[in-house]
Amino acid sequence: MSLNEKEKKILEIIRENPFIAQQELADDIGLSRSATANLISGLVKKDYLLGKAYVLTEEEPIICIGGANVDRRYLIKDTLIQGTSNNVHSRKNAGGVARNVAENLGRLEEKVKFFSVVGNDVESTIIEKHSEHFMNIKAVDKIEGCATGTFMEVIDSTGKMVLGLAEMDIFDKMTVEWINKHLSVLKRAKYIIIDLNCPKETIEFLNGFAIKHNIPVTLLTVSVQKLTNIPCFLGGIKVLITKHNETEAHFDMTIDTDEDLKEAVKKWLDKGPENVFISKGSTKIAFGNQKGEISIFNYSSEQNDQYNWGMNEAFCAGLVHSYLQDKSIYESIGVGLTNAFLTSQSLYVVRPNLSKNQLQSEYNGYLSKEKFINK
Repeated sequence: MSLNEKEKKILEIIRENPFIAQQELADDIGLSRSATANLISGLVKKDYLLGKAYVLTEEEPIICIGGANVDRRYLIKDTLIQGTSNNVHSRKNAGGVARNVAENLGRLEEKVKFFSVVGNDVESTIIEKHSEHFMNIKAVDKIEGCATGTFMEVIDSTGKMVLGLAEMDIFDKMTVEWINKHLSVLKRAKYIIIDLNCPKETIEFLNGFAIKHNIPVTLLTVSVQKLTNIPCFLGGIKVLITKHNETEAHFDMTIDTDEDLKEAVKKWLDKGPENVFISKGSTKIAFGNQKGEISIFNYSSEQNDQYNWGMNEAFCAGLVHSYLQDKSIYESIGVGLTNAFLTSQSLYVVRPNLSKNQLQSEYNGYLSKEKFINK
């Protein structure tokens, strides 16, 4: 929207002094206080200003939208014995796919805003106290009468999940009406990342909104059960990141070989996304795009399938971080693979030693060793 001379003058003054008193501002531009107030109200409606202290809308954050929950993991020390207690190592941390991506990006020095819903309970406090160091959480809304999302999984001695339990009904509250409260912030996003904890209607709305405002979108799947939330058509989605077991369930197919993986990539591409990534355990990831390119990257010949939680989130963050630095798609994939591989070597869902300089150094080291094999 075009601005008149008075509006431009107001923005110039506020840029120099965001906390200027309204009467002083009125005196500087030669108008009454009421006339100045009307101009400021108009600038807010046009999304040039955000309320008090006249915050200019110049920041272009990455916005992550989706799950925030507390994860509890139990690693069985010996062979699992059904019907009785088993000795375990346990770990509790803030989790949720979109939240994990946001933390990765925050550790990479990106400006991140996180949108989600939590309950008014102890679990929400755990999430907030950990997350606030890495992202803006002002759009994490508390819903009275609902429990914060929780996830529990049991891992056997071979690294396989033998039981997973999720209480995440609260994510149904991430409705289109809820999103509408945050549209002025969403308009300023330079990238939007959505996970499949969001209801289908919300994802469809966000994708349409992003297309209208020319904002790239990445969509991450979160579980077989949440595949009901995926839109039928994914045109406009820049990147889809999913797992092979979710793909098997969605297309009613079996993925055993690399050729199966490539065929699965084609099936997803038929739904319209620009780029598709399918991870298979913690050993490889398949990539394809609408240009007809299809590749399979192996993490390494020594990699096993143990402790693979957080890999897709780490991969997504590395990919988006590099993309926003105008790196090529293949270099961005390499950075994402590096972050995912090193996350798989950690017992943390987001590795605590991650930083922008650290990741670049790690990527350069793995690149020189030809760590990732492209088939």
